[in-house]
Parts: sequence; C-alpha cells; structure tokens
Amino acid sequence: MAVAGVATAAELGFSVPEDVSVVAWEDSALCRLVKPWLSALSRDSAEFGRMAARELTVLLDGGPDRTVRVPVPRLIGRDGTGPARES
Repeated sequence: MAVAGVATAAELGFSVPEDVSVVAWEDSALCRLVKPWLSALSRDSAEFGRMAARELTVLLDGGPDRTVRVPVPRLIGRDGTGPARES
C-alpha cells in the first residue's frame, strides 16, 4: 500500500518526501525497491502470528478473552520520510 501511495502521490504532482512522507506498515524488500526507499515499521511477524494463534486457541478452548501485550514495532527511517513543514 505504501508503494501505491508513492505512485499516487507522484500522479497527483507530489514529491516524496519533499511534499509528503510515506511510512510502510511492515518492512519488506519492496520498501527498498522503490525510490525513495520507504521508511517502515519493523516487527517480528512470525512471533506476532504465534501469539495470535495461542490466544485464538485459548478462546476456542473456552478460555476467557484477555488483553495481550505485543512488542512495539520499531521504525526504520529511510528516504521516504522528511521533516515536517508548516503549510
């Protein structure tokens, strides 16, 4: 979606990151295949999936629903983000 956002911004005459910053929800190789390279959130997707599966299994087995803390994603800053400007 972030890559499509860069393309759409360009179609509308905006430049990334001069006019708009773009951050991908999840880091992938695709974030480094576009120009400018996109900043992204990095998380352990496999561990996140394991945690979700464990919690779903507990619910399916009749256990209580509960709030679970998950690790906070880390921001990987790249060329897709620029400084904030006043309009």
